[in-house]
Amino acid sequence: MRALIVDDEENARILLNKLLEETLLFDDIRSAQSVDSAYNELNRFEPEIIFLDIKMPGKDGFTFIQELPASAYAQKIVFVTAYDQFAIKAIKNQAFDYLLKPVNRKELKQCLQRYLDENKSDKASDHTSKIPESHERIPRIRVNTRTGTLFINPADILYCKAEGNYTSVCTGKKQHLCSMNLGKVEELLPKNGFIRVGRSYIVNYEYITMLDRKECTIVLIREGESVTVKIPRHHLKDLDIL
Repeated sequence: MRALIVDDEENARILLNKLLEETLLFDDIRSAQSVDSAYNELNRFEPEIIFLDIKMPGKDGFTFIQELPASAYAQKIVFVTAYDQFAIKAIKNQAFDYLLKPVNRKELKQCLQRYLDENKSDKASDHTSKIPESHERIPRIRVNTRTGTLFINPADILYCKAEGNYTSVCTGKKQHLCSMNLGKVEELLPKNGFIRVGRSYIVNYEYITMLDRKECTIVLIREGESVTVKIPRHHLKDLDIL
């Protein structure tokens, strides 16, 4: 399929692009940082689904819809915004779905699955009828420790922390000390779903449930296990996608 992401925040565009790539459903994903640039993209290609931010400088998402030609409503609009108070207005504007930032993998998959179910075309049927889980196709990574070799499923990792020339990998209650630096570990991790925070941390975006900018901490929760990570204040900007 083809998708267009319209959002003035670069980090938000990058993140959503990665999440869409994970589904393996799209062969063309393009981005626009404003309503006007989105119109330019629509002149170049015809997306089957449009992920549209609402609050943007200048023209907002609702203006984008109002100025679209009537025929363009065959394209499905999915609002992606941090403001839940626009939900009713979005529905009245014929939105196919409404996703809150930060975009949740599960909710995005449900949205896309419903899109496939309601728009069974030859192209859609060429793909698998079920969207794969984001980590199912990702092999375990192999890291060296002081005593041998450890094989870890990236989906189990909450965060990685630099410890000099070593790296501590947190999978919940367990901490694994790997005899390789954080840069080497980063090369092994899948590009989708992990955020590099300064020189000291790599965190799994999927498990971030809270960001406390005052205390400079993030809380990661996986299967009921909660971990709090202290982030240097000057690196909070790396988490602006939240």
